[in-house]
Amino acid sequence: MNDFFPLTTTSEYHNLSDEEIEHIDQFVYRFQKLQDDMGTKLFKSIVANLGETEVFNKPILEILNTMKKYGVIADNIDWQTMREIRNSLTHEYLDDINSDIELLNYLFETKGLEIIHIFKEILDYIKTNLYSNIYKDTKIEINRFYETLEKSDFSDFKG
Repeated sequence: MNDFFPLTTTSEYHNLSDEEIEHIDQFVYRFQKLQDDMGTKLFKSIVANLGETEVFNKPILEILNTMKKYGVIADNIDWQTMREIRNSLTHEYLDDINSDIELLNYLFETKGLEIIHIFKEILDYIKTNLYSNIYKDTKIEINRFYETLEKSDFSDFKG
């Protein structure tokens, strides 16, 4: 996707190949899915493992604040913006080409990597603080993520 991002004109957008459009659609889908699953499943599971009660009835902002309090994620995480991007892409994608180009560029240039960074922060916390309490299959999946990250070009997330 580095070959055709950022998109600068509508004609550039209209001249994307079918394969490039598939890549964008997959990127959007995976961002939406990861953002949704993290917010509805992962965050609540983490907070429940920290001993908090009635987690599944708490609003997401309260869950995020609890995670920040325990140091699971950084204080400067702007999850609401990611949620708004997810909702815009779900409900408005391909409605207004100029807005879509702007939103896709923003997602590609910032939020796509940011969500990976947040996910890594959470896995780092799990490995450091909760690793002995998780299932073997979960440990395998966590290790696969780290292996994938090591093979990627996300050099600023390695370490």
